[in-house]
Amino acid sequence: MKRLAAPGYFLLIIIMIGIVFSPSLIAENQNQKTSAPDFTATDENGVEFSLHDYAGKVIILHFTGVEDPLCIECLEEMQGQIHELEKLTKSSDNVTIITINIRKNPSSISGYNMSVNYFGANISWHWVEDLSPYPIAALYQKYWTVDEAFSNPSLVLIDTNQSIVGVYHVYCMGKGPIDGIQTAESLEGDAKAIADGTWKGFDESWEDEGITFAGIFLLGILTSVTPCSLALLIAMISYVGSLQKDSEKKFKKYSLQGVWIGVVFTLGMSLVFFVFGMILSSIGVFLEVSTVFYLVAGIILIILGINIFKPFSELIKKKSEGKTGSSLVEKGQGIFFKISKKSIYLGAFFLGILFSIGWAPCALSLMMPVFILTLTQKISIIMGGLLLFVFGLGHGVPIIPLCAATSSIRGKLGNKYVTAGQWMQRIFGVIIIAIGVIMAIRFWGIKFW
Repeated sequence: MKRLAAPGYFLLIIIMIGIVFSPSLIAENQNQKTSAPDFTATDENGVEFSLHDYAGKVIILHFTGVEDPLCIECLEEMQGQIHELEKLTKSSDNVTIITINIRKNPSSISGYNMSVNYFGANISWHWVEDLSPYPIAALYQKYWTVDEAFSNPSLVLIDTNQSIVGVYHVYCMGKGPIDGIQTAESLEGDAKAIADGTWKGFDESWEDEGITFAGIFLLGILTSVTPCSLALLIAMISYVGSLQKDSEKKFKKYSLQGVWIGVVFTLGMSLVFFVFGMILSSIGVFLEVSTVFYLVAGIILIILGINIFKPFSELIKKKSEGKTGSSLVEKGQGIFFKISKKSIYLGAFFLGILFSIGWAPCALSLMMPVFILTLTQKISIIMGGLLLFVFGLGHGVPIIPLCAATSSIRGKLGNKYVTAGQWMQRIFGVIIIAIGVIMAIRFWGIKFW
């Protein structure tokens, strides 16, 4: 088992490096041509179908929001685009139209019935009512939003190979017409060009501009150099020091051991961040659709930025002190000591889990920008988990060399770590407040990115 340990830990490091850098490269290739997410649905006529049933044909995904109460602001565009699609079905057999009606009011009559009865439309194509949690619309959210606002309606163009090749934002709430109502003639011309392979596509500004894994990894490193992370430093120095009483005599052995302890600790901490990321992604699917989200998020960031200079915990310290918290800590410590006796590496892994859970309240102001970035990425639940997992890797990486150093070097590095962290936390506080202000003013349409 000992012979297999070193190759195993080496493989873990390779996986960690791969997670940080490989997804960014994959994303670049996917941006060149994005596959249309497949789905299965039942339309208003009771017909069950899947997107892949229409492979080999040009597809127009029509996203709209026809419901009671009607959006008066975008009523003209919603009604007009439906009538143009109606004309397109009569003039062309080479285009498949699928309407996804995003309905927030479950008590409303269907958008299909409203379009037939109120707009006088003859809908002969698939019309699907998509209710919360929006299983179909969520797959295409980045295409029917403009600056995080619902573009109602939007038209997503899919080629014969089931790849997304363009999008028309007809109208956007709060902004007015963008691409305008697309006529049956222009859409027929687009479909012919797509089928012939002469389609040039649109400006790719609608492509995802998500944060990179390397960027969030760096953010994890930066947030590790703060006094709030001092507990991490003390915990690891104490843990490693307790295992290395004669470390000066067996420096090579304990240095290597320290590296693996640091690596396993980091993986334990990152695992908890991975779970946090999945939870955030699952609840954040539709939060960023409204500009109100940016106002609320901005205010929260400003408050947490101020908290760095004047911790609110000092005001509620007496209230938060109780037997429940201390008992939980004692139980966690007891489990940790039992595990450490059986395996120092399992102990380090469990310590990483304990630290990330206990550290979160202290570092909320540091983590909140990462949480908000995750919420606004329009990504899958797994990808949200991976983003925060990589953040956890970055946050734990600076600890690894400390675990490998001798006790005297750890003491010197620890002092410098604390000194640098005091300045870094103040700088980070100013940055958080600035980001909060920039995000909040998006509510009034002022944007800097």
